[in-house]
Amino acid sequence: MPSWLRSLAFDRSPSAAKALSGLKAHTAEPNPVAVGVALLQNSSVETLELGPLAKLPPFAPVVIRLLRLFDRDEVEQAEIARLVEADPALTAEILGVVNSPLYAIRGRVTSPAHGVAMLGVEQMKALATTLAMRALLSGSPKTPIVRRFWKHSVASAAIAQEMAPLFTVDKGLGYIAAMVHDLGRIGLLAAHGEAYGSLATTVHQSVEEILEIERTRFGMDHCHAGALLSRAWGLPKSLREGVKHHHDECSDRRILGLVQLSCRLANGFMFQSILHRNPHTPAETMESFVPKAMHQDLTARLQSLELAAFQTIESFDF
Repeated sequence: MPSWLRSLAFDRSPSAAKALSGLKAHTAEPNPVAVGVALLQNSSVETLELGPLAKLPPFAPVVIRLLRLFDRDEVEQAEIARLVEADPALTAEILGVVNSPLYAIRGRVTSPAHGVAMLGVEQMKALATTLAMRALLSGSPKTPIVRRFWKHSVASAAIAQEMAPLFTVDKGLGYIAAMVHDLGRIGLLAAHGEAYGSLATTVHQSVEEILEIERTRFGMDHCHAGALLSRAWGLPKSLREGVKHHHDECSDRRILGLVQLSCRLANGFMFQSILHRNPHTPAETMESFVPKAMHQDLTARLQSLELAAFQTIESFDF
């Protein structure tokens, strides 16, 4: 079975099922173009509600399946390996990184199953999601705007991974939720190009001002845009909440609260997606947004959180 069809077979979405069922009457090796047409005709991604946001190509089907898998409480190494192996491009990227000096593994890792066994489930979750987000951004020119989006996402994810145990959140899931939280910015940039680029290169007074300008110019802010995209792509609810509500008042819900705080701290460490004057310092963020029960513990970790953000950004070229 060719890789593109194997990836489709792992996608359990209704659109993929319709595309596959429509191909059963054809040859054992159907034309990829026919599959593409079938998916486009049956897909819920390109809807009137999405409008120009549909210009952003969705995550690959295997990535969607991985994100749904990672949302489960118990994840088997074999399940991760089976899905990764269904996507040759993702397999090649993962093996390339696993065999790099970043992980310093003795001997050569030759398969996803071997990679999962060596890294463990938590590290594989983080690695697969980071590479998927990098692939999503790779379709855009590597401008300073896109690089800032990337650095903010990676910094937020690294911070979330470090803080996750205090929120009683799985470290891998915390990393993933923070990594994808700014999906809407990427969508608005894909949809509106130069117009959104102009907004993103201007220094603003506050996050609130940025959100208001987005609503005025584009009919929605990036939180709303991300909510539409993440729902259309079938991301798990736990991830969709962070995408939609990361700029709301801090929540006491575990994953959402973790994403909100990680985003604010990334801004405070000056990894802002869009520059704004006088962001809260990390210490101010702790004072204003952190529950009292966690305040002392997290404040003592500020330096290590900043270091984790820097190191993770440096680990992944973009």
